[in-house]
Amino acid sequence: MLIRPNKVQKVGNLFMDTVHEEEIRLLNQLYDTLMKKDVEKADQLMDELLVDLEDHFTTEEELMREFEFFAYPMHKAEHDTMRKRFKEVYDKWKKEKNPEEVVRFLKEEFVPWLKSHVARWDSTTAQQLGD
Repeated sequence: MLIRPNKVQKVGNLFMDTVHEEEIRLLNQLYDTLMKKDVEKADQLMDELLVDLEDHFTTEEELMREFEFFAYPMHKAEHDTMRKRFKEVYDKWKKEKNPEEVVRFLKEEFVPWLKSHVARWDSTTAQQLGD
């Protein structure tokens, strides 16, 4: 297991908390698959995570615009940074299929980013959106 669900702060918005829980489930599934070096299944999960992240970020951004969230530009900028970084990892995965590199990215970059992002930006956003 890469990350326990209780290690990511709940933000108090049912939709956002549910999205985070589902993303954690997917991250753990990908991590476990990579650790088993099941490249075929990991490839499918990388595709799924790419779509999931884009859907997650786009939906949050639409909500922020709808509710005229004051920090939308900064929050979106964090999404854009991770979009770009994940796409780099994804593209390299598609070429090299190196489980160790993706595991390193997940452990050293994505999980710390996710925890920080949720605590800093999503919790603030959730306060404005309500439940």
